[in-house]
Amino acid sequence: SFVSMLKSTGELNQKRSTGEELRGRAKDERNYDNYKPLELDKVVKIGANATGKDQEFAKREIKLEYRDKHGRLLTSKEAYRELCYQFHGHGASKKNEDKRLRRIAMEQAEARNASKSMAAARDGSAIGTLGALKATQKATGKAFLVHKT
Repeated sequence: SFVSMLKSTGELNQKRSTGEELRGRAKDERNYDNYKPLELDKVVKIGANATGKDQEFAKREIKLEYRDKHGRLLTSKEAYRELCYQFHGHGASKKNEDKRLRRIAMEQAEARNASKSMAAARDGSAIGTLGALKATQKATGKAFLVHKT
């Protein structure tokens, strides 16, 4: 559904309020905290026949975010690379593209596993070995488990 897609891309997660996970090359600048706030009244000029809505829009600050097709936030360097690929009509080499897709799949799998374990911890159930142990303890009614090797 649409809501699950937004959750998977991070639009509805709490990541955005605390800052998104950093990725990309080590030298890429990825934060917007070091930008000085602009005095928009001095920068933006609007005409004499502007309405109140135009004046309201002129006072808003805009932050551009570039995202890939998986919903991940791109660094400025990655966004420029994607723009160049689109403009020139070619992309990364097959080897690099496969490597990037494997990395994305691994990150998504880790995020899914983390969300499952968080949900299980919240619900009181568990996944994996601990879940099997708890299920066995519940079925047998004993606080211990005899392990035969």
